[in-house]
Amino acid sequence: MIREIPFEEWPPFLEQFSRDHRAWLATVERVCAGAPSQVIVLEKPLGAVRPEIGARRLPGIGIHFQEDSRASGELYVNSPMRLLVDETEEGATRALEIETRRGELMRIRFRVAAPHEMLDGMAPGEL
Repeated sequence: MIREIPFEEWPPFLEQFSRDHRAWLATVERVCAGAPSQVIVLEKPLGAVRPEIGARRLPGIGIHFQEDSRASGELYVNSPMRLLVDETEEGATRALEIETRRGELMRIRFRVAAPHEMLDGMAPGEL
């Protein structure tokens, strides 16, 4: 089930999403109309997904990975227009999708879709 997050809820939603999915193995894909999806990051531990807020608008969203993950720094999504979350019927997150004004889609999908409440809350790198 895919649901759209209303714009005014983006900052608190992304803050909670980042807490719930910190250190989850994530793959990031860029999807452009008429082209095959392009994997940008493959199964690296997620750090945070943070909105950049300025003057009552949101110019972009940064996707950060944990420092020891060897992922290529921060990914930045310019001009986000829609924020969608793909969830199982049980409420587990399969993916987060950020659609841009140019029609691109940045998809953060997880290796495992499990309700965050079922996990112990500690990633191996945090022990």
